[in-house]
Order: sequence, then structure tokens, then C-alpha cells
Amino acid sequence: MTSKPVNDPSPTKTDPSLLEQVNCPADLHGLRLDQLPAYCGEVREFLLDSVQRTGGHLGSNLGTVEITTALHYVYNFKRDRVVWDVSHQSYTHKIITGRRGEFAGLRQTGGMCGFTNPEESPYDLFHTGHAGTSISSALGLALGTAHEPNPPHAVAVIGDASLGAGVAFEAINHAGALGQRLLVVLNDNEWSISRSVGAMAKYFSRIRSARLVQRAGQEIQSLITAIPVIGARVDRTLDQIGEVVRHTLVPGHVFDELGVTYVGPIDGHDVKQLVENLKRIKELDGVVLLHIITQKGKGHPDALKHPERVHGVKGDGSHKAKSGCGMESGKLVPQASLQVATEDLVKNGPSFTACFAEALIDLAEKDMRIHAITAAMPSGTGLDAFAERFPGRFHDTGITEQHAMAMSAGLAKAGARPVVAIYSTFLQRGYDQVFQEVALQNLPVLICMDRAGVVGQDGPTHNGVFDIAFLRTLPNFVLAAPRDQSDMKRMLKLGLQHDGPMAVRFPRGASPGVETIHVDERREMLPGKAEVLCEGERLVIWAYGAMVGTALQAAEELRAEGIEIGVVDARFAKPVDEELLCRHLQDYKHILTLEDHQRAGGFGSALLECANRLPQGTARLRLLGLPDRFVDHKTTREEQLSEVGLDVPGVLRVARSLLSASRV
Repeated sequence: MTSKPVNDPSPTKTDPSLLEQVNCPADLHGLRLDQLPAYCGEVREFLLDSVQRTGGHLGSNLGTVEITTALHYVYNFKRDRVVWDVSHQSYTHKIITGRRGEFAGLRQTGGMCGFTNPEESPYDLFHTGHAGTSISSALGLALGTAHEPNPPHAVAVIGDASLGAGVAFEAINHAGALGQRLLVVLNDNEWSISRSVGAMAKYFSRIRSARLVQRAGQEIQSLITAIPVIGARVDRTLDQIGEVVRHTLVPGHVFDELGVTYVGPIDGHDVKQLVENLKRIKELDGVVLLHIITQKGKGHPDALKHPERVHGVKGDGSHKAKSGCGMESGKLVPQASLQVATEDLVKNGPSFTACFAEALIDLAEKDMRIHAITAAMPSGTGLDAFAERFPGRFHDTGITEQHAMAMSAGLAKAGARPVVAIYSTFLQRGYDQVFQEVALQNLPVLICMDRAGVVGQDGPTHNGVFDIAFLRTLPNFVLAAPRDQSDMKRMLKLGLQHDGPMAVRFPRGASPGVETIHVDERREMLPGKAEVLCEGERLVIWAYGAMVGTALQAAEELRAEGIEIGVVDARFAKPVDEELLCRHLQDYKHILTLEDHQRAGGFGSALLECANRLPQGTARLRLLGLPDRFVDHKTTREEQLSEVGLDVPGVLRVARSLLSASRV
């Protein structure tokens, strides 16, 4: 056998890539420091390729490749602890901890979660999706192991926008006072989903623009002592002068005052420098804040011009996987856009978010009192268009739902008509302010809860399925839900005219493309007045909000079988239409309630409570809603509804069962 010539161009077996070599943190520890930049490059290429096929949080993950790699290189997170704020930026962490092969199913039905999840890996400590809590959790981990002879290190990775959340300030204030060993990595890219806002964001901006003075803290003392005459006499006055100059020039003084050792800012994409700094920080006691500067979406061609658009990308079924990424093409369902909801016109009709945005702008044209408020979600709630049209009446408070609600109460007290647009799941963060500042004062604040109901790929941290229950208990509130575009505008108009608090909920997804009844023929929009869409025999469905369409489809299928049932668009969960319910309790044998909300405390519960107060009727109530458990993520909202029996086949099964029983 002859040997192959050295210059033979024919293909030979190549060594595996660095990405393929690392299947667990121990493999990463086996790489040389000078190999880490190349490894990070391969991770970034993999993320660009895979996430653009499945959809997901791309921009945040492209920005945290180096810091994640460096943290795993320096720390041993089998023993040490890392908490990711929000945790949507944990994709590199998932790759390093052995889940690279699962990215083909990222955020898909039966696939890998888009956030950290303890059920997936022992390296994931919490299943989180809300901002600002990582420092609190990491501090708790540190305190819980402080008694050990050699306690593990605790690390929190948090973004600059999340650090503006009140709970993050509370945590770092407490941590600084305790002096407990804790590392807080501040990932500063000037963005959450939209651009970061507030005084803290401006403070970070000043630090970013003053990198040349980072060395000032080390040089001030020698500079002052070199001044002729006074240089040799260092006394209290000199110390005071040095302190003033240090406060003026050296970044991070705010954190120093909180008892936190500030390090930075440093380049968050220089993995070697990150490793060197982390090794030094690892030897320090107390709380250390490592301030890194990163670029959101680094490596994506649109990162510099459109960082907000790169935050969440939709799956592109035509995107072909590159070799070595472990993904076969053509097997994933494309995902709807995560953020640019106002541009998302789907086959049935515009998204509910787009309907809300358009209706609010139309109403604001005629009423100068209308102000729009959101908590770091201008595009997700559709208010970016309002902000462009009425900049003086738009307020983005950052990730501070508590503040947004309290501020809205102040606006209402001053005579304005505030409209607060917050995702249902995030309104939970401002519940105390909803109670005290809004409901207790009976102020005309209109809360518009986007992403109500199940939300598909974001899963249980983002499913908005508790809002009816936690708002219905508060006196003075009116709760409503539109079934289509026309009723969205009518409900917003009612809310802005109502002399008290009102909340409107609507889902992520499409509104009906064709309205069942023309708006001019509809019943007047008044609190507590439902609308009968069709009457029937034996069974009537009272549906709430987006579920009205499902009820109508089920009724249509039964009608084709010669079975007539009634359908009611309840429109309001508080107050409910007692007059109509009283009649239906007498006229029907069964009342079936339908809602995309937890059964406990929801719309169906409201009808049961109302029926208990009314004269005895013959009808029995059956509640259809979400079961008493957290609903896992699926590729689509429709799959989640199907899983829990809230799709048309599920409604038909229950309806037929009730109708069959009523024949006896």
C-alpha cells in the first residue's frame, strides 16, 4: 500500500470542531485559554443558524456568548451556583451543559424550554421568565451555604434594564449591607427588549462614555501627592480632596456607597479578559459587581441598526441548517414574530395587539387627556406607534410594573386618562399598586392586558391565566374582554369614559377576520351587559373574550347536525349580566362557560357566584377553563388550548355529553 502524498488535495477526516468537543463544562475546562475565542465564534455561528430556524430570543443570547463561556471556564457550576435573570439569555449555558443536540426543538412542542428549567438540567436552578429577581435568588443561595467550611460561589447575571427593577435594587442593597460573598455580572447592552430607560440607564451611559478614566482611581493618589508644597503633607484635607475627585472621575461610585466592589466596565466580548477578571474576582470577599459592555445581537447583520428586532426572531422554515449543528431541515413549524406584533397581520385578521394600538391612536386623536404607559414593552404592546404619534403622552417606565401602576394613578388623579398596557403575566408584579393606588382610590385607570390566556412557546412563566381571578376580587373594577376588532375599540372607549378602574384582556394572536354581527347592530356596550349571538335549546355557551369564536364554531358544527345551541358573548366578567343569566337559568338545562383562564376564580366562577344569588333555576352550570396546573410551552397557543380541551373538538365533546344527559 502506498502512502498518500503530503500535498494530496483529496478529503481526509478532520478533527471535530471545538463546539463538538465541548459537551459538558468539564470539556470546556479542558480547552486552552487561547482556544476560547474560536470556541465562542463557533457557538455564535451555531446560535445564528439554529435559532433563526426555530425562533427564539436571539439578540440577548448572541450578546452573552463570551461571558457565559468565561463563567463556566472559571467556576464549577456543579458546585457553584449561577442564576440567570429572566433566563432567556441562557442558550450558551444550555450548549455548554450538554443540550446542544436539543436545539432543533427549542420552544417547540415537546422540545427544550426557552428559559432555564430544573427539569432539563441540574445546572438550571430556577424556571424563571420575569426580570429583576436573580440577585435576590443568588443572595439566598449564598446565605443558605454560608455555614459550610468552603461555601460555593454564587453568581447572578443581570441586564442593565433589569437592574432598574425595584426588586433588584432591594436585593443589592441588602447584599451590600450583609457583605456576603456574591458576584453580580451586569450585562450592559443598553437594551431590554426596547432601549433601556431611566436615570440608571443614563448613569451606565456616562460610565460607558468615560472608559478612559477607569485608571483614575488608581492614579489619583499619586497625582495629588506629587503636587508641590502640599504633596508631602497628606492629611485629612488631602483625603477629602481625593474623595471628591474620585467621586467625580471613577465609575461605579454609586455601588461603592452600597458596599459593593465595582469592577469595570470591561469589554464583554473579550473572553480572555473576562476570564482573567473573573479569576481575580473569585478571590475577593463581599459583593462584587462586574460591569461588562456587550452588543445585543453581536454577529447578526441587523444588530447595530435594529437591535430590538433581533431580540426575538421568528422561525424561518426555509433556513437551511449548516453541517455540524445537529439539525435536519424541514421539520419545524415556523414561529410567529415575538415582538413586532403591530405588523403581524395573520390570515384571520389583524392581531389583537394591532387592533388595540390602532384603536387607542384613534381615540387619542380626539381626547388629549389620554396617556399611554408601558413597562419596557412599547413594541410588544403595540404602543411604539402611539409613542411616535404622541411622544409627549407616552411613558415607558422600564421594567417597573409597580411604578407604572402607581404613576398611572397619579395621572388619573391629575385629570388625565391613563391607559396602561402590560402583559397579563407581568401585571402580577404590580398587584399591590393595582389594589392600593388604583382600586382603593377608585381612579379611572384603564389597564389593557396583552398576552392574556396561554401564549405558546414562552410557556408557564408567560401564560396570562390568573388576571381575572386576582382582579375580580378588587372592588370598583370592571373586567372586560373583546371578541374582535370592533369590540376592542368599543371597550377602550367605554373604559376611557368609565369613572373608575377597568381592565381589558386579550390574547396573543389573531382577531376574527369576519365579524359575526355588524357593529351597528350590536347591543350597546355597557358594563355588565352581555350579547346573545344565537339562541338554542337545552344548552347555551357563555364564552368570554377570544373564546367566543371557538363557541361559535362549535355551535356551527352542531347546527349542521340539526342541533341548535345558544351562544352568548359575555363581554364582562365583572359585573356579569345578571338579568340574562337569570333568564337562561330558567330557559336552558345546561349553561357551559368557556374561558382561556384558570377555572379557579375565573369567569365561570363569577357566573356560579352570581347564579347562587339568583332565584333557583333549572339549568346546571359546567365550567370549561384551564386545569389547576401550569401549562407547559407548546409550539403554538392552539396546541396548548387543544391539550386542555379548550379547542372546538374539546367543546364539542363536553357539549354532546351534556346534551346526551339532558335527553334522559
